[in-house]
Amino acid sequence: MESEINFTSLRRSILRTLAYYDIFSYPLTADEIYLNLGVNHTSLVEIKSELEKLSSDNIVFCKGEFYQLKDDDKYIYRRSAGNKLAEKRLKTARRVSSFISRFPFIRGILLSGSISKGFMEDDADIDYFVITHPNRVWFSRFVLMLFKKLFLFNSKRNFCINYFVDTEHLEIEEKNIFTATEIVTLLPTFGVNIYEEFYNKNLWTREFYPNFPMRETKNILDRKNGILKSLLEKILGNKLGDKFDDFAMALFERFNKTKYKNYDGEDFKLAFKSSKKESKHHPKFFQRKVLQEFEGKIQSLQEQLKISL
Repeated sequence: MESEINFTSLRRSILRTLAYYDIFSYPLTADEIYLNLGVNHTSLVEIKSELEKLSSDNIVFCKGEFYQLKDDDKYIYRRSAGNKLAEKRLKTARRVSSFISRFPFIRGILLSGSISKGFMEDDADIDYFVITHPNRVWFSRFVLMLFKKLFLFNSKRNFCINYFVDTEHLEIEEKNIFTATEIVTLLPTFGVNIYEEFYNKNLWTREFYPNFPMRETKNILDRKNGILKSLLEKILGNKLGDKFDDFAMALFERFNKTKYKNYDGEDFKLAFKSSKKESKHHPKFFQRKVLQEFEGKIQSLQEQLKISL
């Protein structure tokens, strides 16, 4: 096949982009392929031209405006339904974000996971990426988790908070295609200035997504602290709050080590990233699974097409 088709650098990049989203069985439009492309010396016109050639050779399959590596229309119908559901649940996510923003030491809120990409399935949770005041990551996680357990009966459907960082440590240390994807697609709902600072601290993502723009900020909630929030921050903005944060961190670490005692040391560090500046709770190793599957898809395409991607 290599002798019949000229696999240009742009075509290879298009295939890599489609391969990544093929992990999630998610077809892309030409515009989305451009945004998610790993190269920026191109145009939408060029991409559409290359997609037409790849489609005519049955390497990429086209249905309406969507392109995918699978020749199966059911994924397009699945995407359409998921897009509509995400749009509907986005209203709930914004209301919950408004509520979370009233808690002390919360400085920024961003939607992550599937909803940030405009797609949700019926059983999907709404995930939140929370930015806190320095040295209040664990305090914030504690009070939000306490609220969820007491008033939401521990339901994660509309209130899944599994990643916290503070305002002094906005750059994400893990730098790969998965974390880059999650960062550029984060949908800010509270804290305009914090989002802009977070974006600028993670410009390394342009190595993976040079065409992906900063999210619009016109719909971001940006209120001043209310009386109660200001009062609580004043009361807990000292050594008492520091001790509470240390206590909460130790509490979560003991809980995780007890509940997930079968994890080895490296797996535990990967699933539960814990420091005074960051809290990540991903016990299902989703990042590792995605990266392994992506590597497998790339290898499969290389063997099928006799090319290097």
